[in-house]
Amino acid sequence: MYKRILIPICVLILCYLSGCAANPAAAKLDEEKRIGIVLTEAGLGDQEWNDLAIEGLTKARDRLDIIYTYKEITPELTYEKALQELADEGMDTIITLEAAAEDAVANQAKANPAITYIAFETKLKADNLFGYVFDTEQVGYLAGVAAATVTPSGKAGFIGESSSAYLEGFKQGIAATSKDTELLVRETSPEDKAAGSKAAKEMIAEEADILFAEPGDAGKAMLQQAALANIYAVGAGGDQSYLAPDNVVTSAQLQIDHIVFDFLERISKGEELPEDNMVGLKEQAVGLSPIAVVSITDTVEGKVHTATQKLLESE
Repeated sequence: MYKRILIPICVLILCYLSGCAANPAAAKLDEEKRIGIVLTEAGLGDQEWNDLAIEGLTKARDRLDIIYTYKEITPELTYEKALQELADEGMDTIITLEAAAEDAVANQAKANPAITYIAFETKLKADNLFGYVFDTEQVGYLAGVAAATVTPSGKAGFIGESSSAYLEGFKQGIAATSKDTELLVRETSPEDKAAGSKAAKEMIAEEADILFAEPGDAGKAMLQQAALANIYAVGAGGDQSYLAPDNVVTSAQLQIDHIVFDFLERISKGEELPEDNMVGLKEQAVGLSPIAVVSITDTVEGKVHTATQKLLESE
C-alpha cells in the first residue's frame, strides 16, 4: 500500500522540480519569441519615433506570440553595450531605430549569427541583418500637395537640409498641385532649434503662410513660430498636432509602428522580410496624419488621396 502511494507522489515531486511540461506558463514562454529594441536617446515619452515603435511592439505582443524588452541609449549605455546586453538576455530579434546604431549593429550581427537584426534608418544587409529606410520623398510629396492646397497667399516655406528627400518631394508635390505657389527654402540642420526658429520668422515675414520642416528640433521650433503667427504648418516624423493643435494641418508620418508589427508578423509566420531597403506607401510605412483643420478637411483629403493613388500606380 505504501509503495503504491509513494510512486505517484515521487513522480509529482520530480515533475515540479524539473519544470515538467505540466506548467503551461513555462511552456508558453518557451514558445514566445523574444524581441529586443534599442530606443534613441530621446527615450520613451517622446510622443514620436520611440513611442510609435513601442506601440508596434505592444500590438505584436497582444496579437502574436512575442515578449519584448527595451533599452534606452544614455551616455553610459552605448549602442554596443545595449545590443550586447540584449544578446546576452537571449533575444531572438533585435531592432534599432536610427543611423547612429549602424556600426554597432553591424558588429553585433556578425558576432551573433543566430539573432535576427532589423536596423531602421540604415541600408545594412547580411544573412541575419536587415536595414530599412523610409521613403521620405513620397511623404514629402504628399505634404507639398497639402501645402499647395491650403495656402491663401501662395507662399509655402521649407526648413531643413538642401539635400533632403523631404524637400525634393515637397517641391514636386507643390508643383504638381499649383503652378502659382512659390516655395521659400531656408537651409538649416534639423537639430538646430535656434536656426529653425529664425528661419521660420524670416519666411513668415515674407508672407509664407504654411511651413514644413524635416523632423527634429528645428522643426519643432518652426511649429512654435507658426502658432505664434497663427499660420498653417505641416509636422514631420510623427503626428505633431499636439504641439500646435490649431495650426498643424497634418503631419508627414513615418509609420514605424505599422512596419514593426508587420515585420514581426512576417517573422512569426516564417516569412521573409522585404528585400528592398526602402519602405514607403506600398508598405504603409509613410503617409499623412488625419487632416486636423475641419474647415479644409474635405478639400485636402481629396487631393491627398488622388496624389497617393498616383504615387502607388507609378511604382
